[in-house]
Amino acid sequence: MQLPPSLAADRRRPLSLAQAKLLNFGSISLNPTQAQALGLMNQQLIALCRTLPEPLVDSAILTLQSHYAGSRLVNLLNFYTKFYPPTWSVIYWLQERNPLLTPAELESAYIAQAMAMFLHMLDDHLVDGQLTPTHLLLQLRTKAWMRFSQHTDLLARMVPDGPAIGQALIDTYFGGVHHPPQVDSLEAYCHRFRSQLSTGLVVPMLIATRTGCSTAEVRLAFESFGIAWRLLDDLRDCQSDVYDGEPSGVYYQLTPEGRAHWEACRGKPDDAPEWQSLIDYLDATGTLTESVQHLVRALGDAQKAAEAAGLVGYAAEFRQLAQPLLTTPKQIIHQQTNPTIPNR
Repeated sequence: MQLPPSLAADRRRPLSLAQAKLLNFGSISLNPTQAQALGLMNQQLIALCRTLPEPLVDSAILTLQSHYAGSRLVNLLNFYTKFYPPTWSVIYWLQERNPLLTPAELESAYIAQAMAMFLHMLDDHLVDGQLTPTHLLLQLRTKAWMRFSQHTDLLARMVPDGPAIGQALIDTYFGGVHHPPQVDSLEAYCHRFRSQLSTGLVVPMLIATRTGCSTAEVRLAFESFGIAWRLLDDLRDCQSDVYDGEPSGVYYQLTPEGRAHWEACRGKPDDAPEWQSLIDYLDATGTLTESVQHLVRALGDAQKAAEAAGLVGYAAEFRQLAQPLLTTPKQIIHQQTNPTIPNR
């Protein structure tokens, strides 16, 4: 995906922290079959809660509703709608290219992917303290892993070396979250994140193998999209990350001087002189605009890989996601019609 000259070269109108908060991907319209698949996935959190011991069921639903759904049941019933479609539509496009999966296998694929997506968020929030570990949440996590394993095992049985494919990706995931390697560059940061989204690749890799699609290209498309989403989150959360002293993709782009400005703002009000020094530095270097360039390139890598795999529709989704970002910083803001975005 080629950057337009306006975005590739224009640092005279750098993206501000306030503008970065409003960035978003473009929207993707679902066809009826995709909407049906999304509907199946949206049933899975309630179904998961109902597998718990009876005394925990209602409390589990209320806990998820409170933490993930703004205390509104309707949001919990549409939980996966807030994820960008490429996190799961890869299943649809692989089947559309070579329809070898039975209806039961296809259902298992979507259920397993729903559990992988939920576990990615749940593990993050348990580890970073957003959720306090309780007997209920530990049991819920155990059940989610069991359902993930149950349905991926069904898919793996249909593929030569299927169990080994799945286990290798799970090993990669835990290698990335358990004592992850230290990073000191954007490249290393993105490499670590690739490993941390590996559970989301188990289903796509099994189906790609089953349907004769290039696993290398499917993996590259999925991982590149995941990195673009991670960098978008980092841009939107940049101000809060600075305040919390949290290194992000933006931080790892900075020189030692820039990182010193970032670290000096930790815990300080936004009218402190340290913040103005950081803002002046970000403006002078065009760092936030450069971050947009990085994520657009990642979407371009995803598009090219999907095209190489013969997944034309999947590639089109990445073009649609990138569209609002292929502009100058000022125009980016005018094109935001839906500024909400789920945090990974």
